[in-house]
Amino acid sequence: MMAQYPGMATPTSSAELTASDSATRASSNLWADLRCDLLAGMTTGVLAVPQGIAFALIANVPPEYGLYAMIVPTIVAALIRSSPFLITGATNTSALVIGAMVATLAAADGQAPSPERIVTLMLTITLMMGLIQVFAGVFKLGSFGRFVSQAVLVGFTLGAATLIFCDQIRNVAGLHVPSSPRLIETLGHLARNAGAADPRALGLAAISLAVVVVCAKISRLIPGAMIAVALSGAAVWLFGWDRGEHAVSVVGEVPRALPGLTLPDYSYATLETILAPSFAIALLGMVEAISIGKALSAKARVKFFANQELFAKGVGNVVGAFLGCMPSSASWTRSAINLQMGSKTRWVGVFAGLTVLAIMLVLAPWAHYVPKACLGALVMWIAWNMVDLQAARYVWRWSRTDAAVLVITFVSTLVFEIEYAIYLGVLVSLLMLVRRAGVLHMVEMARSPAGTFRETEIDAETGRAPVVLLQLEGDLFFGIVEDLEAKLEAIAAKGAKAIIVRLRRAHAIDATASETLAAFAKHYQESGGRMILCGLRADLRERVARSHLGEVLGEANLLAQTSEPFRSVQDALDAARQTVLAKHPALAGGTLMRVVPNMAEQALTYEI
Repeated sequence: MMAQYPGMATPTSSAELTASDSATRASSNLWADLRCDLLAGMTTGVLAVPQGIAFALIANVPPEYGLYAMIVPTIVAALIRSSPFLITGATNTSALVIGAMVATLAAADGQAPSPERIVTLMLTITLMMGLIQVFAGVFKLGSFGRFVSQAVLVGFTLGAATLIFCDQIRNVAGLHVPSSPRLIETLGHLARNAGAADPRALGLAAISLAVVVVCAKISRLIPGAMIAVALSGAAVWLFGWDRGEHAVSVVGEVPRALPGLTLPDYSYATLETILAPSFAIALLGMVEAISIGKALSAKARVKFFANQELFAKGVGNVVGAFLGCMPSSASWTRSAINLQMGSKTRWVGVFAGLTVLAIMLVLAPWAHYVPKACLGALVMWIAWNMVDLQAARYVWRWSRTDAAVLVITFVSTLVFEIEYAIYLGVLVSLLMLVRRAGVLHMVEMARSPAGTFRETEIDAETGRAPVVLLQLEGDLFFGIVEDLEAKLEAIAAKGAKAIIVRLRRAHAIDATASETLAAFAKHYQESGGRMILCGLRADLRERVARSHLGEVLGEANLLAQTSEPFRSVQDALDAARQTVLAKHPALAGGTLMRVVPNMAEQALTYEI
């Protein structure tokens, strides 16, 4: 035994050393991750300040509501979500919906609604949007985001970017003209007042745009927007352009205060007014969040939880509605920067929100001097970067249908009220889905000279052999029943004695398709044929067995899939041969199945 002396360290076992080292490494990694998140959060927070003010400008609400939307929902959602880089806040599209709604109300009433009325409507939309998203997250509706096609998203983004860009020409030029949700009206206002453009505003906008472009070319991490805001605000203060009869339009007072309690309006009249925009912006926000989250998660190779993200965004909006926030959604720009800077945990959103809050409390008095021309230039820059011409080119080249959907969504965004353009895009997506899902995917599995089975299209020869093996794929629902019934009847009419239908690749069967198969099977069996379903998943077989189709076919003709590949197909073929040979002994010496000697090399081949 080793003697111990004063000052001598007590020996430690290797296991204790390993545990101690692991704890030290974990602690070191945690602090390294937090430092990385702090840097990324501060960077996106600095970027969010001018964006928040600019988005409030689009929405026609005071700037503090845009800044609050970069604080409260950002922090709240970050505490709930699991994504290490996705960030929530005010966005271009949510601001556009609010601005379009305000312009529509002004057109309907003949005069612009009061600022208080605008804010109340905005807060109610924020609340409704949040509740809808919470509902979607709780009931796991995140998967429905995939039903909005890429063509619709690209078309809407192009339309929204066009509207936002053209609407900001009035601020860049210093023109006092109303905003409009329709492009034609916007261009008309600009054309009639073009002679009143303010050279000072144009100069400030040009300088701001140059600063942003140069900084972006050097590095995306340089806060070019913040620099442009500071320089243009300093110029207005230095030259006194915010005073006098022909003053340059500026942001005005921004309160140096924490977000205070606000109350949405629950009256029937208000809910009726904002219901359509609320659903539209909630749906758009869900699709945006899922699209952005999946794209960035794929790059980072981390799992994305769509339902948790929707719930987090929804709670952020619900809380934000009572703390003076614009509707918020996932931000592509700020989330991409977080990913680029290597953010590791969801705390990046907390740091970003706190950064915006700190800047607001310190610099709010100076926001008075920020010219709207500078913010208009920043919004134009953001709108320009929203446009993804490469994505549009890919959609355009893919098919005429997708190209048509892109054009329809783009034009409707420019022509109709923005929420109806969103609904139209979703409707077009669903029509595309139904059209494509309504195509019957059926092939015949015929024998090759080598004895293997190969897929071949249904043609005039299908059904002439005594035994026919068919394979169905996809969802069997009411949209394909006419084609399914016609093909089966045509096959039976050619003399097929037994028809085997493999449903291994069929995802589901609805009641209409089930009844169609039952009606055919009953008539076919009464005429002496036999119909067998094979490759059924256990749950699908159980459902079929309980149905009218199961009653018609009987248990012997419902073969479930097994762990052995094609076992149920082989059992079905054996059963069909026995039935055919028992009823038609003269066929014993012949070939019972179709043989296809000259099949294309790329055809799928199966060893059964």
